[in-house]
Amino acid sequence: MTAVEPVGLVLSLAVAAILLVVVVVLVWWIDRYDREPWPIVLLVFLWGMIVAPGLVILVGGLIQGIEFGFGFNFPIAVGVAPLIEELAKGAGILLVVVFSQHFDNPTDGLVYGTAVGLGFAVTENLLYGLWSAPELGQGQAMAVVFGRTLFTAGVHALASSLVGAGLGFGRTSGRRLSAVGWAVMGLVAAVVLHGGWNAAVVNLPSEAGWLFPTMILGPMYLIFGVSFGLMLWGEHRILIRQLSEEVELGVVPDWAAGVIPYYRRRVRSDWWPSRPERIVISRLLTRLAFRKHALAARGDSANIEGLEIVRLRATIQGILGKTEAAELPDDLSDS
Repeated sequence: MTAVEPVGLVLSLAVAAILLVVVVVLVWWIDRYDREPWPIVLLVFLWGMIVAPGLVILVGGLIQGIEFGFGFNFPIAVGVAPLIEELAKGAGILLVVVFSQHFDNPTDGLVYGTAVGLGFAVTENLLYGLWSAPELGQGQAMAVVFGRTLFTAGVHALASSLVGAGLGFGRTSGRRLSAVGWAVMGLVAAVVLHGGWNAAVVNLPSEAGWLFPTMILGPMYLIFGVSFGLMLWGEHRILIRQLSEEVELGVVPDWAAGVIPYYRRRVRSDWWPSRPERIVISRLLTRLAFRKHALAARGDSANIEGLEIVRLRATIQGILGKTEAAELPDDLSDS
């Protein structure tokens, strides 16, 4: 046993937690077309931080109470443990899918998956830091915490993002069986990723240092970034297509399809005189476009969303009818 200075360990854990929170905020901010309500993102983060670890500890205790013959070893570390953790984290995302109307596409799944995964990593870092400090000493314990923050926390975020993306694709699929299939595919992919990482870490030679984990996670982070970018580009195309249809129907003015799908245009102050109204109009038009897209995917079964589209059109026309929008300047562009 080694004496540990509590202040230093607590500070290192706090810094690691702040770094993970910053990543969650950054991912939330990048989702620029239809940002999720931050209170819901916070609740999902807290689910990953508090509820999911509790479920894992509870289920893990039950599993260890069963006589496996080989105990908690390699097969459980790469198979059972990842499955339990991804189910516990994914339950938080599933609650948003069921009870919130804001979750409506795969990009939302990436945001919530990142939040719940990094929330889980905060608690896992805390437990590893507290457990390892007496044996390894404070310096090595702090190295473990920051190493897990840089690498293992990313695995939690990536794996849970796969679960979220699966739920997101299922939400837009239009059929219940297809939605279940997407959800299962996302979960399986997450478990494979998580289990593969555990297997690599268990077999990692001590002399490899951080080189091997970096070689594994580097391409994964790149894939995550590219996938996120492609999903945002897809949302951009949805906004253009759906709002152009609304212009042709005479529901919204011509400038709507030329402003709302472009982030830099919609944050400018010259397309509508009132900033509070500008924010409301942007959100309403964005929601209208995404609800129309979801309705097209689900067909005649989406009666509630059809009614919501009617309500959104009426609300938007009521707001736009109150005052006349400013003329768009000739040099307005998305560059």
